[in-house]
Amino acid sequence: MAKSLTRGFDAAFFRHLVVRQVRQDYLENLTGFAWLVIQPLLLLSVYAFVFTQIFKARISDAGEIGFVPFLAVAFWPWTAFSEAILKSSGAIANHAALVSKVAFANEQLPLATVTATFLMHGIGYLAVLLVLQLLGTDVHWLWLPVALILLVLLWLLACAIALFASSLQVFVRDVAQILPPLMTFWFFTTPILYSVSMLPDFLAGIMAWNPMTWFVVQFRDLLLFGRFEPGLAGLAMIVAVPLLFVLSLAWFRKFSGHFEDFL
Repeated sequence: MAKSLTRGFDAAFFRHLVVRQVRQDYLENLTGFAWLVIQPLLLLSVYAFVFTQIFKARISDAGEIGFVPFLAVAFWPWTAFSEAILKSSGAIANHAALVSKVAFANEQLPLATVTATFLMHGIGYLAVLLVLQLLGTDVHWLWLPVALILLVLLWLLACAIALFASSLQVFVRDVAQILPPLMTFWFFTTPILYSVSMLPDFLAGIMAWNPMTWFVVQFRDLLLFGRFEPGLAGLAMIVAVPLLFVLSLAWFRKFSGHFEDFL
């Protein structure tokens, strides 16, 4: 089964797609590269101002760390995840000519978009952690390798969703309009601007089923508090995310033969 799932995947071509995506989105103009850092910083600044100056938010879980580091450590992985899904959802529809004229494993298009987005935001994430350290936050760098492994698992989850969304958008063009508000809803139902402990017990129980909740908590625990307690939920994620990727890839390949008829 594993052999059939990797059929037609060209590593050299995939690297070319990733490099092309990085150049196209971030490196070919100063605006694209600067926006990679400026946009999250602007949003982070707005959220920090609103919640600390206007609403006077106090998060007990943050302790002496403060709201901004508590927010930033969770915000950057979410930004990579969200942007990767939104960009990759149109990967097939936006490359209709390539899909129609060149024989290759079409799944490489959304996967390359997700990979390029995570690579660039990963660099931005490291820069943010350095800035937090310089501003006085005690970042636990020894746990960074584990955090990077979690980023790879998050990348795999984004790849799974991207495969499903990009294939579905070929047949249902409304996906391009539906996905952004869905991602916004997902953002506010993930404990990025707040902690799970601030919620009523029944809402906290519901939120435990949100996979991003687990990721956000782990990034904070690792980098801000120097602890790692994945629990049974962590084991479930390690099993469920690769399984979801395999199912999404199978879905994608099942319908990829009909792409040309709808592009």
